[in-house]
Amino acid sequence: MSGVPLADIIGHASNVALLRRAVARGSVPQTLLFAGPAGVGKRAVATALAQAVNCPVRKQTGGDDGCGACPRCQRIARGQHTDVVVLDRGEDASIKLKYLRERVLEQVGYRPFEGEKRVFIIDADDLREDGQDALLKTLEEPPPAVLLILIAAYPDALSATVQSRCRRLRFGPLSDADVARVLTSRAGVDRAAASALAAGAAGSVGRALEEQAGDVGDDREAAMAVLAAARHGVSEQLRASAALAKNDSDRRDREALSARLEMLASLLRDLGALSCGSSEPLANADLERELRALTRDFQVGRVVSGYAALNRAQAALERNASPKIVADWVALHL
Repeated sequence: MSGVPLADIIGHASNVALLRRAVARGSVPQTLLFAGPAGVGKRAVATALAQAVNCPVRKQTGGDDGCGACPRCQRIARGQHTDVVVLDRGEDASIKLKYLRERVLEQVGYRPFEGEKRVFIIDADDLREDGQDALLKTLEEPPPAVLLILIAAYPDALSATVQSRCRRLRFGPLSDADVARVLTSRAGVDRAAASALAAGAAGSVGRALEEQAGDVGDDREAAMAVLAAARHGVSEQLRASAALAKNDSDRRDREALSARLEMLASLLRDLGALSCGSSEPLANADLERELRALTRDFQVGRVVSGYAALNRAQAALERNASPKIVADWVALHL
């Protein structure tokens, strides 16, 4: 875990302002659901909120934010504070019930060791059905000094009961400029590379870092194959859709397909620019030759309808639709 105070969070201004007001009033909801695309900063905001509610400097001054500099804030940022627990799947496919019990359910009733609040930050996308069921009583009646923050890229895949127990804050994609700022200021990426990575990241710092690490090559290859297959028959389209849904990375299947759909959207943007003769720089400039070869089949009208199809596909993924079915539908509707 790494973190900065709420004041230094890049993007999400309305959510940050709302949380700072709640901190100042001592009225932070005890059960929160941070919902939004992967990699946009939900965990960073959760960590900053954990700092804010536990910072002794803030308590002394009556402020609305953690100072970020005191030993307590720094240990929370490093993931070394006993009162702040982060739970994700680790090396497993999901969060096992045994691990949820050990890390959260058996500890949630303890008083804070040194801070004001015990904060549990849980990657809810990794919870199985049995884990969601096990959390319900705690979400319904959390102990007084506990703050539970669920983080989800696919909140509608959670049970309706879990969703109803939490105050939801929606996080949208960051602007390209904000993604580049995070990459340069937090990840040490140089400015030119950060701008290039941000252009194809669809507002997600996590996706930009994946792109830097090399996943983007496979994603673009699969996305380009779908566009090329759209000129041919159903059998070619379904063959391309199988490659689109295939996931050989350590990402979840839903997350991997979402990244490839965003890559398709980036390629469609470039096709639209080429089809209408725009002078706007291409996000995928290195593929200009291949994209120009597709422009005859992707005039502006088809690009627009393709965009609509991708938006519907992303919405279906968020509603827990099967990645394979979504991939087939996209390949047949571009």
